[in-house]
Amino acid sequence: MTPWRRTLGLAGLAALLAVAAIVRALYVMPVGTGETRASPDGRFTASVMDWSERGFLTDAPHRWFEYRVEGPGVHHALSGNPIDGPSFGSRSSHRVIRWGEDGTFVDFVFPDTTLRLTMAPTAPCRLVADIAGFDVRQTADGLLVRPEGWHDLRRPFEMTVSLRPGGEASPGLDRQVRVGADLVRYAVSREGGGSGGDAVTMRAERASKGGMLAFEWHGQADAGTEPDWTLAWTLLGAVECGT
Repeated sequence: MTPWRRTLGLAGLAALLAVAAIVRALYVMPVGTGETRASPDGRFTASVMDWSERGFLTDAPHRWFEYRVEGPGVHHALSGNPIDGPSFGSRSSHRVIRWGEDGTFVDFVFPDTTLRLTMAPTAPCRLVADIAGFDVRQTADGLLVRPEGWHDLRRPFEMTVSLRPGGEASPGLDRQVRVGADLVRYAVSREGGGSGGDAVTMRAERASKGGMLAFEWHGQADAGTEPDWTLAWTLLGAVECGT
């Protein structure tokens, strides 16, 4: 066999193996059916999925249930073994999800088992990236951030970050800037000051998975100028809601 025929044969064999692998992956990929229902006030969404798949090499069957509840300040996701009961999903009239009237909890109801999830927030706001040269303190509402040695600065400033429910920006934030992949809306106000300059307040908000991160910068600046907001955007980009 000539070298080019051998090379062509190996390429053909590799192509056949690749096609076989793709067909096999499509055959064993997870498939499922499920149910999704919104809370009475429309703020939260609960879903339950019945998934099944087969092992790529062993063909062994595997089936599981996946439960999710999502909304402002809430993100629950868990999975477990299948629970016996009537089939549910788009092709069944049987319903598994039952919300409480006030929307504070949701039940996943099966003949012999009921799983309840509450709408208590799952994630307090925390700083997930260190910022060198700053004093970061946890407060009752979130974070208070000041430059190290701020007592000795001629124009000290401080930044605060807190978390509020909901995903809509507050009115009056007439400017916008990109912080990473997020669009941040902000506004600047000022009042005439003394020898230190005008008193400046910058308010900004950034959406997160747990709600809206509300940011404030307080300091001073010369009349007709604005502070450099680089550190503000660095902090706002570093804070996230997690456990």
